[in-house]
Amino acid sequence: MSDEHPTIAPEWYRDAFGTLYPIVYAHRTVAAAAPETAFAIRQTGLRPTDRVLDLCCGNGRHLFHLAGHAAHATGLDYSPQLLALARTSVDTRAALVRADMRSIPFVEAFDVVTSFFTSFGYFLSPEENLRVVRGVSRALRRGGRLFIDYLNPTHVKNTLVPHSVRHHDACQIVEERWIDTDRCRVNKTTNVLKDGHPIAEFGESVRLYDPNEFQALLAEGGLLAERVWGDYSGVPPSDEQPRMIVLARKA
Repeated sequence: MSDEHPTIAPEWYRDAFGTLYPIVYAHRTVAAAAPETAFAIRQTGLRPTDRVLDLCCGNGRHLFHLAGHAAHATGLDYSPQLLALARTSVDTRAALVRADMRSIPFVEAFDVVTSFFTSFGYFLSPEENLRVVRGVSRALRRGGRLFIDYLNPTHVKNTLVPHSVRHHDACQIVEERWIDTDRCRVNKTTNVLKDGHPIAEFGESVRLYDPNEFQALLAEGGLLAERVWGDYSGVPPSDEQPRMIVLARKA
């Protein structure tokens, strides 16, 4: 890794999902989440009587649709700001819990757990990421299913855009991306400017798991992969597909 890149704080996730998240990810809307959630509902066989947990639910854009399908829906996230936004979205149709995903506070409570938009691989140590998987397994009932939408590492490496500039309302969003090959992570820094003046800067860092490594991690945590897709159209995984979407079942 080149020394010219800034250092990403190990606990970057404490600051990256605050009040500016809806601006940086304005394109990630409730409407855009509808077909993604519908795909997850079909593939998991989620029934109206099932209990579902949306792990790292963020502002509730997928939870909104899950709560419309299942009578018992719960969203878990670490960010109080995003949970406040989720409450305005899902109203009283879903329970919301603030917790660290390394310490999921449920035991055999859910038939399905969902994880959308690369909400995994945040932590530097393999043990911490494994704790998340084990927590999911513990939260699932016997035969419960995990639907996890993760990035495809080969596609990330082949298509990475090192520098980009976007605009949303009066804000300019400047993003720098690079891959830390030593740690197998993809990193990003985001600078937000309003009327030309910097108002926020934060980093993100996510572990790059190849498919075999990712499925082995799930298995170590008690979840056996059953199907894998390359995106939400249901195509098989390949180097050309952007996602690694996995359906796993509690062993």
